[in-house]
Amino acid sequence: MSASVAVEVQLRRRLGHAPPHRGASPHRSLPRQQPAKAAAARARLDQLTPRERDVLALLAQGETNADIATHLDMRESTVKAHVSRILTALGVTNRVQAALLALDAGLTT
Repeated sequence: MSASVAVEVQLRRRLGHAPPHRGASPHRSLPRQQPAKAAAARARLDQLTPRERDVLALLAQGETNADIATHLDMRESTVKAHVSRILTALGVTNRVQAALLALDAGLTT
C-alpha cells in the first residue's frame, strides 16, 4: 500500500467512512482528541478567513474543488486559490493533512 493510500485510509477511518481495523469492536468509538492537540489545531485555523474556513470544512468532507465551487457559488479557480492559501497558512502540503487538521480542530465531525 502506498503512503498516500495509507493516509487516505487513515482519514476515512477517522471520518467514519471505512470499516474499523480487523478485530476491532464495531461499537468502539474513536479516541477523543487531546485538549492540547485540539487547541493547537484551532489556533492554526484562526489564521484563515471565514470563507477559507468554509472551503476547508467542505474539503475535509472529501468534496472536490468543483463540488466546493458549486456549493459555495464561486468559480473553481477561486476554490483552487483558497485551497492553496489554506495549505500555506496551515503549514501542510496536501488536502489530506488539511482535512486531518480540520478534524482535530473540530471543524468537521
